[in-house]
Amino acid sequence: MFRKEPNTDIAWSALYSRLEKDNLLNEEGYSYKQRRKILPAYYWAAACVIALLSASVFLYTHSGKESKELLTLQNTDSGNILVKTLDDGSTIYLTTNASLSYPKSFSPNQREVSLQGEALFDIAKNPEKPFLIQTDRVTVKVLGTAFNVKSSVDGHFELAVKRGRVRVTEKEGGNFIDVTAGQSVSFVGKHLVKYTNMDKRFFDHYTAKMRFKDETLENIVHVINQNNDSFVVLKGNQLKTSRLNVQFYKNSVDEMTQIISLALNLKREIRQDTIYISQH
Repeated sequence: MFRKEPNTDIAWSALYSRLEKDNLLNEEGYSYKQRRKILPAYYWAAACVIALLSASVFLYTHSGKESKELLTLQNTDSGNILVKTLDDGSTIYLTTNASLSYPKSFSPNQREVSLQGEALFDIAKNPEKPFLIQTDRVTVKVLGTAFNVKSSVDGHFELAVKRGRVRVTEKEGGNFIDVTAGQSVSFVGKHLVKYTNMDKRFFDHYTAKMRFKDETLENIVHVINQNNDSFVVLKGNQLKTSRLNVQFYKNSVDEMTQIISLALNLKREIRQDTIYISQH
């Protein structure tokens, strides 16, 4: 497996110098030295590949007759979104203090996870294998779509659909509501109520400060392409399986691919509207 310890300081310095020379820095940008002086710790969230992340990932065993190994992913980093791609291709964006429990491998008939806190789900479509999200008060069922879920220990629940359609079922009573793109649902008293979500930028904060922990380069590029009008291509299967700890803060696709390429000493080529990344 291709592995190389990224030199983040050199990567950012090279990138910043290049952007400054070409007058490509946005209006919100300020000098590299200023950013480090004002935000010495948080700066690395702006555009660097980092080696240390505060999220904790651990294994535990689910009790019962048929014990199965589960993974629990928890985001303990304040202000950043922890991005995880599951083995079925679904992408989860966990907000601060949110935790997701999921099996090491999904069962043949369904994909089931448990959520505590707030997260955005972008589910890989599989009509033969529905995706279920368990919270304290409801079960969310989906075949393939994007939506966010908020579930707290005090029983608060809220869901908003970005695209597609999901079914939310009350655990007490069994009543259910189908929710489609542009709609939201939450509890009013003991029952779910559906309403229209008018905020078109409701989901933007999930991708503004993305952080990946030990993710394959293939998954990272998939998320970049998924959230931007871009087409980034990795050349070489060995390169796709390399794993990174990387953090982005409101970076463009061009900046994100430059950071990855400079940090890992990879070759980056732009042909028409496509960015190709390969080993030298």
